[in-house]
Amino acid sequence: MRTSTTRRRTAAVLATAVAAAIVLTGCSAGSSASSGKLTTWLWPGAVGDSVVSSTKKEFSSDKLQVSVIGGDFKQKLVTTFTGKSNIPSITGVKGEDMPYFLQQSSLFTDLKDLVPASYLAQFPKWKLAEATTADGKLIGLPTDIGPSALFYRQDVLAKAGLPSEPAAVADATSTWDKYFAFGKQLKEKTGASLEVSMSDVFSWSMAQADSGFVNKSGKFTGDSDTVKQAWDRAVTAEKDGIVAGIEDGSPDWASAVNKGTLPTVLGAAWHAGDIKSAAPDTSGKWRVTETPGGPGNVGGSFLTIPSATSDKKAAVKVIEALIAPSAQATTYSQVGNFPSSSKALDESALTKGDTFFGGQDTASVFQKSIESMPTKYTSPYDAQVSAPFFTQLTNIQSQGKDPDQAWNDAVKAAKSALESAK
Repeated sequence: MRTSTTRRRTAAVLATAVAAAIVLTGCSAGSSASSGKLTTWLWPGAVGDSVVSSTKKEFSSDKLQVSVIGGDFKQKLVTTFTGKSNIPSITGVKGEDMPYFLQQSSLFTDLKDLVPASYLAQFPKWKLAEATTADGKLIGLPTDIGPSALFYRQDVLAKAGLPSEPAAVADATSTWDKYFAFGKQLKEKTGASLEVSMSDVFSWSMAQADSGFVNKSGKFTGDSDTVKQAWDRAVTAEKDGIVAGIEDGSPDWASAVNKGTLPTVLGAAWHAGDIKSAAPDTSGKWRVTETPGGPGNVGGSFLTIPSATSDKKAAVKVIEALIAPSAQATTYSQVGNFPSSSKALDESALTKGDTFFGGQDTASVFQKSIESMPTKYTSPYDAQVSAPFFTQLTNIQSQGKDPDQAWNDAVKAAKSALESAK
């Protein structure tokens, strides 16, 4: 699922989330108001619409009720847990929110008590680890994962005289340095931008890293060589003039994708759904290839069973239906969420070509990305600690702030954010 918006939350919103965490601590899950019914909370695009429909048919209408909730899904869930009423029987938890909810694991059921190890074996160990507490409690089953790729407009690259077939583009952009050189040629020949923003370069560089902003011991690592390298790369992209300076997913982004002024898009598998939605008239012109500098992982969510759920065995059956291999393959074909189940990879929805991408077998690109996927610890404080870096990158991009001063200000603010959050 899409995560770029939540990665860039404002400090005020993040402070509210931290306060909510304090409220939830020690809060026991109350009785669900839907006793005798299986209420399920999802956000738009969590799973394919037809998957929801078929699952509802599998269970009696008076037994299963599915609510698709827009807006700030996490905040809605936090508010409901805090109020101890109308708690859903089953709820999705977005990947970027799982570190937060791991700190409130008493609110959820340990799924290891409900599903056999043989069932869990179909999911990547690193993905299950993202929903596992320090003492071994598994609170979520993965709906999807977020392997990355480079999406690009073949027609625009070909017109510029640049490599345009997936294998050739992968070779020409295999490293960040080669990718930027490619971008400078693209800019010179077409006026198009290679990257949406400095923040996007920084985000994807961090997605490829094996460490983040806070380590397992709770120590600040936002001033590490890894973070500084990602920062310097973003600054270089701006200096090279290959950044569009627009917000990912915004109307300006959609316009640029449609017009071909942003013909290259770094994104996770689910980003295909965003591109299809924003630029339906460009169908057939897009292709997918490997991510410059190596694979990254962004997104991938979970389904959980709150402790308040009375019929946990029935809830598990609903989850199993929503994330069955065939269901995950259908969801991939509809919204681009890449399957978390290894058993889904042989489904026809993944092996056949995608007409939007010129008939290309896009799933194989993402599958290759999974084979060398970096794994790292994600702290529950990562979002608020990383926020100052995105703020300062925006200041460089929009206000011309000195990059060195912006870095120092970002590190200082990030340290303070961590101290305040603990």
